[in-house]
Amino acid sequence: MPSRERLTGFLYGVCFTTIFLLIYLTQLRKHDWEVHAERNMSGPLNGLPQQGQPVKSDWELHAERNVDGPLKDLRQQGQIVLPEKAAIAKMTASEVFRTFHSYVDNVDTVCHRKLRMGKLGDGGWEICDDAKYRPVKPCIVYSFGINNDFSFDDDTAKNYECDVSSFDPSMKQASYQRSPRVRFYKSGLDGKDQRRNNWDLHTLTTFKKMLNHTGKYIDVLKIDIENSEWPSLISIVSSGELSKVRQFLVEYHGLCNNLNDCIGKLSTMKDIHDAGFRKFYVHKNDQCSITNKLFPVVRTGCYEVHYVNTNLL
Repeated sequence: MPSRERLTGFLYGVCFTTIFLLIYLTQLRKHDWEVHAERNMSGPLNGLPQQGQPVKSDWELHAERNVDGPLKDLRQQGQIVLPEKAAIAKMTASEVFRTFHSYVDNVDTVCHRKLRMGKLGDGGWEICDDAKYRPVKPCIVYSFGINNDFSFDDDTAKNYECDVSSFDPSMKQASYQRSPRVRFYKSGLDGKDQRRNNWDLHTLTTFKKMLNHTGKYIDVLKIDIENSEWPSLISIVSSGELSKVRQFLVEYHGLCNNLNDCIGKLSTMKDIHDAGFRKFYVHKNDQCSITNKLFPVVRTGCYEVHYVNTNLL
């Protein structure tokens, strides 16, 4: 009797194992067919979008097929997303010019609420007031380049209750405490610590050390220093100080009509992008307007670019 029970159990086991194998092989064959189907995409249905891919409208498809016209070269050479630095280094003069004036003039993220601190014209700047980026007291703001216009600094101190450090070596005004939250320093930003043209110039790292801000976050860093931003930015990026900045406002100066110079500027902007900074607003300063046969519409030599640091989210 026990042997009959063992035989019955054995037969049940064989049956269950057989059923399991049949199910497994069925699923395996289905998977093989799916793989086969994915490898063979030719045929009348090849043009249909695959699952998960966005469907382009008829108008988009029509526009992509019709690229000829006055803007053809700009669309082909003027990149709004910067390539890797190795590719930037190989650009031709026309490619680098068109890419510089295309990339710097287009945003790549959205700030839902922008608030302008200071004048509506030259001297005012936008701050992103979205909750994930806005300055919250106690907050620190560095403002390089004043030219006797404290409207941005005063508004930021008043509305965000931040401690604002204002810097400009070109002003006749000596260093002083302008208000309870705004202090002016007759010193300027540069790529190295030095004295030039009777001006005291320092790196951002040195200024933070002088003001006991080493290791602290700068909530808003504003730089408008007439071409000196380029050597200063190289130092700021290489030192790692940029990672401690929440919002970065800068006026980029330069026509970008020299190949090597423009490649260097694009490379610096690529470093800033790779550090997590995304443009939420750009203003073209009309005091620096230029025309060039490589670009079909008027450009400027002074772009006021506003970034947020997405790496801090």
